[in-house]
Amino acid sequence: MNFSRATCQHQPTWLVLLAAVVLVALIGWLDHVSNWEWSCFAPYAVPIVLVTWQAGRAYGFSLAFLCAATYWLADHGSNPYQTRWGFALAVAGWWFYFSVLVVAVTALKTRRELDRVRIETLERTQALERQIPLTTEREQQRIGRDLHDSLGPQLAAIRYAATFLANEMRQRGAPEALQAEQLCRLASEAGTLTRDLARGIFPVQMDGAGLAAALKELAGTTSRLTGLTVSYVESGDIIVGDPQAGMHLYRIAQEAVTNATRHGHPRNITLGWSRVPEGWRLTVADDGIGLPPIPSATPGMGLDSMRYRARVLGGLLTIESQPGEGTIVTCTLPHPAPCPVLPSV
Repeated sequence: MNFSRATCQHQPTWLVLLAAVVLVALIGWLDHVSNWEWSCFAPYAVPIVLVTWQAGRAYGFSLAFLCAATYWLADHGSNPYQTRWGFALAVAGWWFYFSVLVVAVTALKTRRELDRVRIETLERTQALERQIPLTTEREQQRIGRDLHDSLGPQLAAIRYAATFLANEMRQRGAPEALQAEQLCRLASEAGTLTRDLARGIFPVQMDGAGLAAALKELAGTTSRLTGLTVSYVESGDIIVGDPQAGMHLYRIAQEAVTNATRHGHPRNITLGWSRVPEGWRLTVADDGIGLPPIPSATPGMGLDSMRYRARVLGGLLTIESQPGEGTIVTCTLPHPAPCPVLPSV
Protein backbone atom coordinates (compact mmCIF):
# COMPACT_ATOMS: atom_id res chain seq x y z
CA MET A 1 0.00 0.00 0.00
CA ASN A 2 1.56 3.28 -1.15
CA PHE A 3 1.06 6.72 0.36
CA SER A 4 2.21 9.94 -1.30
CA ARG A 5 4.92 11.68 0.70
CA ALA A 6 4.07 14.98 -0.94
CA THR A 7 0.46 14.75 0.39
CA CYS A 8 1.06 13.48 3.93
CA GLN A 9 4.60 14.50 4.81
CA HIS A 10 3.77 17.99 6.11
CA GLN A 11 0.52 17.09 7.92
CA PRO A 12 0.63 17.62 11.72
CA THR A 13 0.53 14.50 13.89
CA TRP A 14 -2.70 15.42 15.65
CA LEU A 15 -4.50 15.73 12.33
CA VAL A 16 -3.26 12.31 11.22
CA LEU A 17 -4.36 10.78 14.55
CA LEU A 18 -7.76 12.46 14.36
CA ALA A 19 -8.35 11.18 10.83
CA ALA A 20 -7.28 7.68 11.88
CA VAL A 21 -9.61 7.65 14.90
CA VAL A 22 -12.55 8.81 12.75
CA LEU A 23 -11.71 6.11 10.21
CA VAL A 24 -11.55 3.44 12.92
CA ALA A 25 -14.94 4.56 14.27
CA LEU A 26 -16.45 4.38 10.78
CA ILE A 27 -15.02 0.88 10.17
CA GLY A 28 -16.27 -0.24 13.60
CA TRP A 29 -19.78 1.02 12.83
CA LEU A 30 -19.77 -0.81 9.48
CA ASP A 31 -18.52 -3.92 11.24
CA HIS A 32 -21.33 -3.66 13.80
CA VAL A 33 -24.19 -3.18 11.31
CA SER A 34 -22.95 -5.85 8.89
CA ASN A 35 -23.37 -9.58 9.29
CA TRP A 36 -20.64 -11.73 10.82
CA GLU A 37 -19.88 -13.20 7.39
CA TRP A 38 -18.87 -9.71 6.15
CA SER A 39 -15.83 -9.15 8.36
CA CYS A 40 -14.21 -5.68 8.36
CA PHE A 41 -10.86 -6.97 9.57
CA ALA A 42 -8.91 -5.88 6.48
CA PRO A 43 -10.01 -2.19 6.46
CA TYR A 44 -8.52 -1.74 9.97
CA ALA A 45 -5.10 -2.01 8.31
CA VAL A 46 -5.59 1.34 6.55
CA PRO A 47 -5.52 3.63 9.63
CA ILE A 48 -2.84 1.46 11.27
CA VAL A 49 -0.52 1.83 8.28
CA LEU A 50 -1.29 5.54 8.01
CA VAL A 51 -0.53 6.31 11.65
CA THR A 52 2.56 4.08 11.82
CA TRP A 53 4.02 5.64 8.68
CA GLN A 54 3.31 9.24 9.63
CA ALA A 55 3.43 9.30 13.46
CA GLY A 56 5.74 6.42 14.40
CA ARG A 57 5.70 2.95 15.89
CA ALA A 58 4.39 3.94 19.35
CA TYR A 59 1.27 5.54 17.91
CA GLY A 60 0.91 2.55 15.60
CA PHE A 61 0.78 0.09 18.50
CA SER A 62 -1.71 2.32 20.32
CA LEU A 63 -3.96 2.42 17.26
CA ALA A 64 -3.59 -1.36 16.84
CA PHE A 65 -4.96 -1.77 20.38
CA LEU A 66 -7.78 0.70 19.58
CA CYS A 67 -8.68 -1.29 16.44
CA ALA A 68 -8.76 -4.53 18.44
CA ALA A 69 -10.97 -2.90 21.09
CA THR A 70 -13.28 -1.50 18.39
CA TYR A 71 -13.49 -4.94 16.83
CA TRP A 72 -14.43 -6.35 20.25
CA LEU A 73 -17.19 -3.77 20.76
CA ALA A 74 -18.54 -4.11 17.22
CA ASP A 75 -18.91 -7.91 17.29
CA HIS A 76 -19.31 -8.57 21.02
CA GLY A 77 -22.99 -9.41 20.80
CA SER A 78 -23.06 -11.02 17.34
CA ASN A 79 -20.29 -13.56 16.94
CA PRO A 80 -20.45 -17.33 16.44
CA TYR A 81 -18.20 -18.20 19.37
CA GLN A 82 -19.86 -20.32 22.07
CA THR A 83 -17.79 -18.96 24.95
CA ARG A 84 -16.54 -15.53 25.96
CA TRP A 85 -12.96 -16.82 26.10
CA GLY A 86 -13.09 -18.02 22.50
CA PHE A 87 -14.09 -14.58 21.26
CA ALA A 88 -11.45 -12.96 23.51
CA LEU A 89 -8.75 -15.20 22.04
CA ALA A 90 -9.91 -14.29 18.53
CA VAL A 91 -9.70 -10.57 19.35
CA ALA A 92 -6.25 -11.14 20.87
CA GLY A 93 -5.25 -12.84 17.62
CA TRP A 94 -6.47 -9.84 15.61
CA TRP A 95 -4.49 -7.51 17.92
CA PHE A 96 -1.40 -9.66 17.34
CA TYR A 97 -1.85 -9.39 13.55
CA PHE A 98 -2.34 -5.63 13.85
CA SER A 99 0.89 -5.40 15.88
CA VAL A 100 2.77 -7.45 13.27
CA LEU A 101 1.50 -4.99 10.67
CA VAL A 102 2.92 -2.12 12.73
CA VAL A 103 6.31 -3.87 12.91
CA ALA A 104 6.28 -4.53 9.15
CA VAL A 105 5.39 -0.93 8.28
CA THR A 106 8.08 0.34 10.66
CA ALA A 107 10.67 -1.92 9.02
CA LEU A 108 9.57 -0.78 5.56
CA LYS A 109 9.79 2.87 6.57
CA THR A 110 13.24 2.35 8.11
CA ARG A 111 14.43 0.60 4.95
CA ARG A 112 13.09 3.41 2.81
CA GLU A 113 14.79 6.04 4.97
CA LEU A 114 18.07 4.12 4.77
CA ASP A 115 17.74 3.92 0.98
CA ARG A 116 17.04 7.64 0.85
CA VAL A 117 20.07 8.44 3.00
CA ARG A 118 22.21 6.09 0.91
CA ILE A 119 21.06 7.74 -2.32
CA GLU A 120 21.65 11.24 -0.94
CA THR A 121 25.11 10.20 0.27
CA LEU A 122 25.91 8.75 -3.15
CA GLU A 123 24.70 11.92 -4.86
CA ARG A 124 26.83 14.09 -2.55
CA THR A 125 29.83 11.82 -3.16
CA GLN A 126 29.37 12.04 -6.92
CA ALA A 127 28.98 15.81 -6.71
CA LEU A 128 32.18 15.99 -4.65
CA GLU A 129 33.98 13.77 -7.18
CA ARG A 130 32.88 16.11 -9.96
CA GLN A 131 33.97 19.15 -7.95
CA ILE A 132 37.48 17.87 -7.14
CA PRO A 133 38.82 17.84 -10.73
CA LEU A 134 37.11 21.17 -11.45
CA THR A 135 38.77 22.73 -8.40
CA THR A 136 42.10 21.20 -9.37
CA GLU A 137 41.65 22.50 -12.91
CA ARG A 138 40.96 26.04 -11.72
CA GLU A 139 44.04 25.94 -9.49
CA GLN A 140 46.19 24.66 -12.37
CA GLN A 141 44.82 27.40 -14.60
CA ARG A 142 45.69 30.01 -11.96
CA ILE A 143 49.24 28.66 -11.66
CA GLY A 144 49.57 28.55 -15.45
CA ARG A 145 48.45 32.17 -15.77
CA ASP A 146 50.85 33.23 -13.01
CA LEU A 147 53.72 31.51 -14.79
CA HIS A 148 52.79 33.07 -18.11
CA ASP A 149 51.84 36.55 -16.94
CA SER A 150 54.19 37.09 -13.96
CA LEU A 151 57.25 34.87 -14.01
CA GLY A 152 57.53 34.89 -17.83
CA PRO A 153 57.85 38.70 -18.18
CA GLN A 154 60.29 38.84 -15.26
CA LEU A 155 62.56 36.24 -16.87
CA ALA A 156 62.29 38.13 -20.16
CA ALA A 157 63.35 41.33 -18.41
CA ILE A 158 66.30 39.50 -16.83
CA ARG A 159 67.32 38.16 -20.27
CA TYR A 160 67.13 41.64 -21.82
CA ALA A 161 69.17 43.11 -18.97
CA ALA A 162 71.73 40.32 -19.24
CA THR A 163 71.95 40.83 -23.01
CA PHE A 164 72.50 44.57 -22.57
CA LEU A 165 75.13 43.92 -19.88
CA ALA A 166 76.92 41.34 -22.07
CA ASN A 167 77.01 43.74 -25.05
CA GLU A 168 78.37 46.56 -22.91
CA MET A 169 81.07 44.33 -21.39
CA ARG A 170 81.98 43.00 -24.82
CA GLN A 171 82.44 46.56 -26.12
CA ARG A 172 84.67 47.37 -23.15
CA GLY A 173 86.62 44.16 -23.58
CA ALA A 174 85.82 43.09 -20.04
CA PRO A 175 86.63 39.44 -19.25
CA GLU A 176 83.26 39.04 -17.50
CA ALA A 177 81.43 39.31 -20.84
CA LEU A 178 81.51 35.52 -21.24
CA GLN A 179 79.78 35.02 -17.89
CA ALA A 180 77.18 37.64 -18.83
CA GLU A 181 76.46 35.84 -22.10
CA GLN A 182 76.06 32.57 -20.19
CA LEU A 183 73.64 34.32 -17.81
CA CYS A 184 71.69 35.50 -20.86
CA ARG A 185 71.44 31.96 -22.21
CA LEU A 186 70.31 30.61 -18.83
CA ALA A 187 67.62 33.30 -18.60
CA SER A 188 66.46 32.47 -22.12
CA GLU A 189 66.28 28.74 -21.31
CA ALA A 190 64.40 29.50 -18.09
CA GLY A 191 61.90 31.60 -20.05
CA THR A 192 61.39 28.79 -22.56
CA LEU A 193 60.91 26.28 -19.74
CA THR A 194 58.41 28.61 -18.06
CA ARG A 195 56.38 28.90 -21.26
CA ASP A 196 56.42 25.13 -21.71
CA LEU A 197 55.25 24.61 -18.12
CA ALA A 198 52.53 27.24 -18.48
CA ARG A 199 51.24 25.64 -21.68
CA GLY A 200 51.29 22.21 -20.05
CA ILE A 201 49.41 23.39 -16.98
CA PHE A 202 46.96 25.63 -18.82
CA PRO A 203 46.67 24.82 -22.53
CA VAL A 204 44.71 27.45 -24.42
CA GLN A 205 41.89 26.93 -26.94
CA MET A 206 40.57 23.64 -25.59
CA ASP A 207 37.37 24.02 -27.61
CA GLY A 208 37.06 23.49 -31.35
CA ALA A 209 40.23 22.11 -32.89
CA GLY A 210 42.28 23.26 -29.92
CA LEU A 211 42.62 19.76 -28.47
CA ALA A 212 44.65 18.54 -31.44
CA ALA A 213 46.90 21.61 -31.18
CA ALA A 214 47.31 21.09 -27.44
CA LEU A 215 48.20 17.41 -27.90
CA LYS A 216 50.73 18.32 -30.58
CA GLU A 217 52.19 20.95 -28.26
CA LEU A 218 52.31 18.37 -25.45
CA ALA A 219 54.31 16.03 -27.68
CA GLY A 220 56.75 18.79 -28.65
CA THR A 221 57.19 20.06 -25.09
CA THR A 222 57.79 16.55 -23.74
CA SER A 223 60.40 15.96 -26.44
CA ARG A 224 62.27 19.14 -25.56
CA LEU A 225 62.16 18.54 -21.80
CA THR A 226 62.99 14.82 -21.76
CA GLY A 227 64.98 14.24 -24.94
CA LEU A 228 62.64 11.39 -25.92
CA THR A 229 61.01 10.99 -29.30
CA VAL A 230 57.40 11.97 -28.71
CA SER A 231 55.16 12.13 -31.78
CA TYR A 232 51.53 13.02 -32.39
CA VAL A 233 49.40 11.16 -34.93
CA GLU A 234 45.89 12.26 -35.90
CA SER A 235 43.50 10.22 -38.03
CA GLY A 236 40.52 12.19 -39.30
CA ASP A 237 39.55 15.77 -38.58
CA ILE A 238 37.79 15.87 -35.22
CA ILE A 239 36.86 18.86 -33.12
CA VAL A 240 35.64 18.86 -29.53
CA GLY A 241 32.69 21.13 -28.96
CA ASP A 242 32.84 21.12 -25.15
CA PRO A 243 35.90 22.83 -23.57
CA GLN A 244 35.51 20.72 -20.40
CA ALA A 245 35.55 17.51 -22.44
CA GLY A 246 38.65 18.74 -24.27
CA MET A 247 40.35 19.52 -20.96
CA HIS A 248 39.53 16.05 -19.58
CA LEU A 249 40.99 14.40 -22.70
CA TYR A 250 44.11 16.55 -22.52
CA ARG A 251 44.65 15.68 -18.84
CA ILE A 252 44.29 11.97 -19.62
CA ALA A 253 46.96 12.24 -22.31
CA GLN A 254 49.17 14.40 -20.09
CA GLU A 255 48.98 11.96 -17.18
CA ALA A 256 49.67 8.98 -19.45
CA VAL A 257 52.72 10.71 -20.97
CA THR A 258 53.97 11.68 -17.51
CA ASN A 259 53.63 8.10 -16.25
CA ALA A 260 55.46 6.79 -19.31
CA THR A 261 58.40 9.18 -18.91
CA ARG A 262 58.68 8.62 -15.15
CA HIS A 263 58.20 4.88 -14.86
CA GLY A 264 58.33 3.30 -18.31
CA HIS A 265 61.84 4.37 -19.38
CA PRO A 266 60.82 4.46 -23.06
CA ARG A 267 62.68 5.71 -26.11
CA ASN A 268 59.57 6.59 -28.09
CA ILE A 269 56.08 7.78 -27.12
CA THR A 270 53.19 8.17 -29.57
CA LEU A 271 50.03 10.17 -28.97
CA GLY A 272 47.13 9.17 -31.18
CA TRP A 273 43.75 10.85 -31.72
CA SER A 274 41.52 9.02 -34.19
CA ARG A 275 38.00 8.15 -35.23
CA VAL A 276 36.93 4.51 -34.81
CA PRO A 277 33.62 2.69 -35.50
CA GLU A 278 32.55 2.84 -31.84
CA GLY A 279 33.37 6.53 -31.46
CA TRP A 280 36.66 8.35 -30.93
CA ARG A 281 39.87 7.05 -29.45
CA LEU A 282 42.78 8.68 -27.65
CA THR A 283 45.89 6.53 -27.27
CA VAL A 284 49.26 6.99 -25.60
CA ALA A 285 51.71 4.20 -26.49
CA ASP A 286 55.34 3.77 -25.43
CA ASP A 287 58.06 1.19 -25.96
CA GLY A 288 59.29 1.15 -22.37
CA ILE A 289 59.57 -1.60 -19.80
CA GLY A 290 55.81 -1.84 -19.21
CA LEU A 291 53.88 -2.14 -16.00
CA PRO A 292 54.94 -4.59 -13.27
CA PRO A 293 53.21 -8.00 -13.52
CA ILE A 294 51.82 -7.68 -9.97
CA PRO A 295 49.90 -4.42 -9.51
CA SER A 296 50.63 -2.32 -6.46
CA ALA A 297 48.32 -2.69 -3.49
CA THR A 298 47.90 1.09 -3.45
CA PRO A 299 47.45 2.26 -7.05
CA GLY A 300 48.54 5.78 -7.84
CA MET A 301 46.15 8.69 -8.01
CA GLY A 302 47.11 9.28 -11.64
CA LEU A 303 45.42 6.08 -12.86
CA ASP A 304 42.34 6.78 -10.75
CA SER A 305 42.19 10.31 -12.13
CA MET A 306 42.38 9.08 -15.74
CA ARG A 307 39.65 6.50 -15.15
CA TYR A 308 37.43 9.08 -13.47
CA ARG A 309 37.86 11.59 -16.31
CA ALA A 310 37.03 8.89 -18.87
CA ARG A 311 33.95 7.91 -16.86
CA VAL A 312 32.82 11.55 -16.72
CA LEU A 313 32.97 11.66 -20.54
CA GLY A 314 30.98 8.43 -20.76
CA GLY A 315 34.01 6.60 -22.14
CA LEU A 316 36.18 3.65 -21.22
CA LEU A 317 39.84 3.70 -20.22
CA THR A 318 41.94 0.57 -20.79
CA ILE A 319 45.62 -0.09 -20.09
CA GLU A 320 47.49 -2.82 -21.98
CA SER A 321 51.02 -3.66 -20.91
CA GLN A 322 53.53 -6.46 -21.24
CA PRO A 323 56.86 -6.55 -19.40
CA GLY A 324 59.53 -5.27 -21.75
CA GLU A 325 57.04 -4.43 -24.52
CA GLY A 326 55.72 -1.06 -23.42
CA THR A 327 52.32 0.23 -22.40
CA ILE A 328 49.27 1.40 -24.35
CA VAL A 329 46.73 3.64 -22.61
CA THR A 330 43.47 3.90 -24.56
CA CYS A 331 40.45 6.10 -23.91
CA THR A 332 37.48 5.29 -26.13
CA LEU A 333 34.58 7.72 -26.24
CA PRO A 334 31.08 7.36 -27.69
CA HIS A 335 30.04 9.44 -30.68
CA PRO A 336 28.17 12.28 -28.90
CA ALA A 337 31.26 13.42 -26.94
CA PRO A 338 33.35 15.31 -29.54
CA CYS A 339 31.97 16.88 -32.71
CA PRO A 340 33.15 15.74 -36.16
CA VAL A 341 34.23 18.44 -38.55
CA LEU A 342 31.48 19.23 -41.02
CA PRO A 343 32.43 19.70 -44.67
CA SER A 344 32.31 23.22 -45.96
CA VAL A 345 29.42 24.06 -48.27
